Formats: sequence, C-alpha cells, structure tokens
Amino acid sequence: MHPSPFLLLLSTWSFSSAEALRSGKWCFEGCELTLNYAEFNDTKLSLGSHKTRACQSQMANVSLPPYEVIDEYPKDERGEIKRLSADEGLRFPRLGEIVIPEEGFFERAFTTLDAAYFEYDIHQLYGWCMIYFWAIVITIGLVTRLLSLIPTLRHQQYQHVSTNLDTPSSPGFPRNQRTTSAFSALLKRHLTIPALFNNRCSQPLGWCTVPSRIQSLTIFSFVLINVVLCSTNYRVTHGNFYWPQEWIQLWRYVSDRTGIISLANFPMIWLFGMRNQVLMWITGWGYGTCNNFHRWVARVSTVQAVVHSVGYTIMVWERGGWKTLQKYLHKHYFWNGEITTISMCLILAFSVYGLRRSHYEVFLALHIILSIIVLLTMYYHVAIFTAGEWNVFIYPCLLVWVFDRALRTLRILSFDPKFWNTKAVATYDTHSNLVRMDVPFGNSVLKPRAGMYYYIYVLNDLFYAHQNHPFTLAYVTPRKGGTTHGDASPRPLLRPRPRRTSSAESTESDSLLSPPSSYESSPSLVFLIRPYDGFTSRLVKHASQSQLPTSLRVLIEGPYGQLRVLIEGPYGHTLPLHTYPNILFIVGGTGIAVPLSHITTLLGQDSAVTTVRIIWAVREHAFLASVLKDFEGLLDDERVIFEAHVTQDEESKDELESVLKRVRVEAGRPDVRTAVEEVTREAGQERLAVMACGPAQMADQARQASVEMLGKGYRGVEYFEESFKW
Repeated sequence: MHPSPFLLLLSTWSFSSAEALRSGKWCFEGCELTLNYAEFNDTKLSLGSHKTRACQSQMANVSLPPYEVIDEYPKDERGEIKRLSADEGLRFPRLGEIVIPEEGFFERAFTTLDAAYFEYDIHQLYGWCMIYFWAIVITIGLVTRLLSLIPTLRHQQYQHVSTNLDTPSSPGFPRNQRTTSAFSALLKRHLTIPALFNNRCSQPLGWCTVPSRIQSLTIFSFVLINVVLCSTNYRVTHGNFYWPQEWIQLWRYVSDRTGIISLANFPMIWLFGMRNQVLMWITGWGYGTCNNFHRWVARVSTVQAVVHSVGYTIMVWERGGWKTLQKYLHKHYFWNGEITTISMCLILAFSVYGLRRSHYEVFLALHIILSIIVLLTMYYHVAIFTAGEWNVFIYPCLLVWVFDRALRTLRILSFDPKFWNTKAVATYDTHSNLVRMDVPFGNSVLKPRAGMYYYIYVLNDLFYAHQNHPFTLAYVTPRKGGTTHGDASPRPLLRPRPRRTSSAESTESDSLLSPPSSYESSPSLVFLIRPYDGFTSRLVKHASQSQLPTSLRVLIEGPYGQLRVLIEGPYGHTLPLHTYPNILFIVGGTGIAVPLSHITTLLGQDSAVTTVRIIWAVREHAFLASVLKDFEGLLDDERVIFEAHVTQDEESKDELESVLKRVRVEAGRPDVRTAVEEVTREAGQERLAVMACGPAQMADQARQASVEMLGKGYRGVEYFEESFKW
C-alpha cells in the first residue's frame, strides 16, 4: 500500500531541516555519523573498515558517564576537552585522547543525512507518480468507454421493447435521435477527433508520426510531468559529508532520480506493448493508441536512462579518471547498467518509422531480443539493493510478457487445436495484384465478428515461420448448404457465386472469389491482401506454386497454392456502427475488407441503419471486379450506395458496369471532403459514423472533413479510423 502522492508531496516540500531537527529525525543517525569519523590510535588499520576498527578501540568502548556527572565538571575543565572540527574529522585523524565533536560538525552530518534520505524518498514517490498518471488516464478512458456505450444500450432496450410488443423493428431507429450535446460536439471538434496540427495524423512527418490531438496532449502531459519531476526539488547542501562538491552532489541526485523514474516507467512500456491489450478491452482504445503510448513511454524512459548513466560515469571519472572507470566496469551492477542503457538506445534507433515500415520483420526481431536483454540486465543492475526493493517495477514486466504469450498460445489453440495442420488456400490474381486467402475455421472456439483481425503465420517455409502479420477479416464464406459456423454477422448477405467450371468462360478474376468445391463444405475466413515486400511477397510466391491435388487443378484458371498456416486471433472489437442511422465508409485498396465485414450487421433487422455509403478508391478495374462480382446481392439493397474510384487503370469498364449496375464507377481519386460534406448534410442532425480505412492521406482528409462539419453545427458526426499503426 502506497500513500497518496499528493499528501507525500505536500509533506516533503514543507519539511525543512529545522523541522526535522526539532522532531528528532536523524538526530541519532547524525550523532552516529559524526562519531564514526573518530579514528583512535589504539586500533590496527589491518582490522578492516573504519567502523570495525572503531568498535575495537578501548576509547570508543568506554562507557560515557551520565550527563549530570559531566555537567558537574567545572567549565574550565570542560573547556580543556578537545573539540573535533568537521574539517579535521573528515581527514580521519589518528586520535589518542577523548574529543567532543563541534556543534557545526554534527549539523553538517545531520543535514547530509536529511538531504540524502529526503532525496531517496522523493525519488521513490516520483517514480510511483508515473503509475498514478497512467492510472488516471486509463480511468478516464474507461469512463469515456462506458459513456460511449449508452447509444448501444438504448438501441438494445428499444429492440427488447419492440419484441415484447410484437412490433416490427424499424431499420430507422431512432430516426430523429439527437444524441450529441453541444459540449460533447465541442470536445469532438477540438479535442478527440482532430490531428494535432497541420491536419496530419495518419501521414508521417518525415520519419516520425504525429498522434491525434487527444493522444498528443496526453503524451505531452506525460513528458512534461517527467521533465518537471526530474528537474526540481533537489536539496544541495553546503559541506555535505558524502559529496563535498556541490556539482557532484547534484549529479548524484539527478542520476538517482532519472534512474528510478526510468525504471518506474518499465511496467507501462510492457503493458502498452502487449498484443493482447487488456486496456483495449476496458477502454475501447485502438491498437494505434496503445502503440503510441508504448513508444513515448519507452522514449522518455530511454532518455532518463541515458542521463542516469552519463551522470554516474561523470562521477566515477571525477574520482580518478580512466583507471577508476575501468575498475567500475568490472563491477557486476555497473556493466549491467551500461548494457541496459545501450540496449534501450538501440531499440529506440531501430524503431523509427521508416525502418519499422520498410523492414518490419527485422525491427520486430531486434525489438524482442533487445527487450529481453534490457529486462535481464536491469534485474542484475538493481540486484545490489537489499530486499529487491526495485524488483517491484521489474516483475510486472515479466508477468505481462508471460501473460501475453500465454494468451497468444490460447488464441492459436482456440482457433484450431491441431494448429500445425491448418490448411489455407491462397489465390493470386495477376490482373488486380491481389492475394485472397481462405482459411477454414470449423474448429474455432472464438467467433469471428465484424471488424476483427487475425495474425497469420505461414509454416511452409520454416525459416520465416516465426513471422506474422495482422490482416482484417473481409468476410466469412458460408458452409455448404448456406449455414455458417458461429456468428453470421461478418459474412456477406449472399454466399459467393458458384464458380464456373468451363475454362472458356472463366477468368483469373472469377477464380479469385471461387475456391475449389472441396473447400466449400467448411466455412472459411477470407482475407484480401495486397502484396508488397517481405511477408506478403512470399504469399504471392506460395500462391503461384500450386500444391493442390491434380484433380483440382483442372478446375482452376488462376494461380492457387495450399498453405499450412497458423492463425492467432481474433483480435480487436466490433464498433457499434449498427446504432448509427447513417454510415459513410471511405476506403482504399484492401480497406474494402472493413465495410464488407460490417455490411451484413448494418443491413440486418436489428440495425438502426438507413443509409450506407461506400466510397472506394481502387487502382485497377480488375481489383474492383474481383472483389464485388460475387456480392451483387449487397448492392440490391436500396440503403447501400456504392461509389468506386479507379485511380490508375485505363481499361474499359463497360463490362464491369453491366454486371454491377448499382455501382458508380469514376476515374481518379475521390474528393473526400466533398463526400463527407454531402453525406453529412443529407443526414442533418442524425448521427453519422464516418469510417476511414486506406491510404494515410485519404484518412487525414476524412478526419479533417469530419471536424469541419462538426464546426458547422452537425453535432452527430463521429469519426472512426481502421488502420494498423506502424
């Protein structure tokens, strides 16, 4: 149990040396420290330390007479007893007579102890302030999460009442609902939705990314608190016994403070870095939010570790230069601390946005290895302290790491107990440059839901078997006969069209959404993957090297490959989009998986949705055709408005338009701002969910446009973004 930080701060700031002296605090220890400087000439230097020699001295062990006896000494006799000054005592003179320390000697000993223990206590307190800060932030996130669930609860209550009254549920519920107060709209406009500045949030700024405004303000507050707590409240005393030079004394305090606070930040680094984010479950934060907090806490902790190491290096160098430093480098705790700091700096260097984006596998491997080194070396660095007092910040990191790995294993086993034998079918469409992966999930315990994602490992190549990447679930193909396993919400309204067996009538685009008939008997998760470098490029290679039985190859016109995969998931949480009367999806490329995963829920009987508008920026007509040809039934619903923008392909789209008559196909990039404005004006004061998933520039444009419409008085606008934050 730790006392309130505010009470401790108040007490430590207001507690002066004079008050400590009056209260008797450190009086005995001050006397003891003063007397320890007495060195008597009847002891042998070979007996060991100064304290050991003092205990062997006959003079030191002579019982002092009561104060009343001393008080009876005549003043002139008392005056003849030698007074030991601080300057003389600090030289440890060899004494052959009884001495009395000067009052100034005691005062210096007292202030030395008072300042040292004050700093020690305040270091601990400030370290715990890091935990208190994030506890407050998480509490705010939890409260906000609960408040955001009110519309969902209202909707469920309405559906319950409608069912009991035997009245048909209206897709338009609640059509005239004005759910957002002026204060809430003000917060969304100025705090929770906007980018920090320059309308750049998803787009990188050089080799850096800038979090949203609410995240940036939280991070700024955290950094500011760390700077303040590392820069203030140091008691540098004149004549300090331990560190006579005041600048060395200050370095000692600063080094201790930054080292302790750096270590106190460790639990939050590991907690925010979990894949199985408990905080996401209770606060509703996205993966990107936790990842941003993880990075910034790690950055602050690394800077503090550097200051800590530099400070101690300076102090050691001051004692005796390179020779003394060499001696310290052989001390177990010292070189472990140096390795910890160097490893933390390397993690920081290899975690810049450009390297994470271009060499993710290398970044991840180095990140894990160096993190393990940091934890181990930090453990041995603080091992010199008694009772393992600093392990309170190390053990939680280990527990979080073990807990996360255990949950990952459980997710893998829950998907398929025979995880080593999960077979997936990967198809590569050369025209659209798209990989489709079908993964049977008949043995999965956890149900797939809209908007969730899975981590996929490919076991065919053992050298890369450890690599895994997250992919959003596009939809679920039904079991043969029209039923699905588990929750049916992610699957499309209509099962994919049966594939044509005539090679004259088939194309690679057609085969993309038509897996072999032997795989139709089991429901499958479908992932749409745009190949780039590394992991996804190897998927193309595997898909092009068909490993299917010869009897099935004759049915397939496009490249097919059967893969052994390991599936970890599902992750994420489903957004309550079905409670919004109006939905606008702004997506690019494989971001089409997001509206596809939600579409059935949004058009279901229990949904409040009246309008779903999908604006999709896609490079090629072939990509557009391969994804949507088998989902014509979705477009027959009058609530769905589909608008596709082909940005690069110049091929004719006549055939495509004849198949998808309800799809509006245009050339060039969409005008995101205009689209958001049009849909918002049509919705009026009804609630509108704007969801973006695609290129960073498109997402930032959608975010900016949503903020602008809030500023124009459309308080029902809510912005969501679905993306993997590198």
